Amino acid sequence: MNIEVKYDGGYPATCMGNLIIIVDGEEIYNKSFCCYSTGSVWFDDEWNANIDEGELLWEDADKFPQEIQDAVSEKLSNYNVCCGGCV
Repeated sequence: MNIEVKYDGGYPATCMGNLIIIVDGEEIYNKSFCCYSTGSVWFDDEWNANIDEGELLWEDADKFPQEIQDAVSEKLSNYNVCCGGCV
């Protein structure tokens, strides 16, 4: 099985990209706003921003075979989140 994964999310809203999955030349998934960050941004008592990086995860992963999940995870691991851009 040949799996190609494309993702176009980037700063300032890395989580809001479009995820495309192509298997053996056929597009099987094309959806925007389908990822989320395990990171966070918070402010201390003096209003200094604190950014806790996390992972970018795919919300529909459990609907697909493990091989596809692994390919998507590998692609999404190239993105740094939380970037703080949404704040």
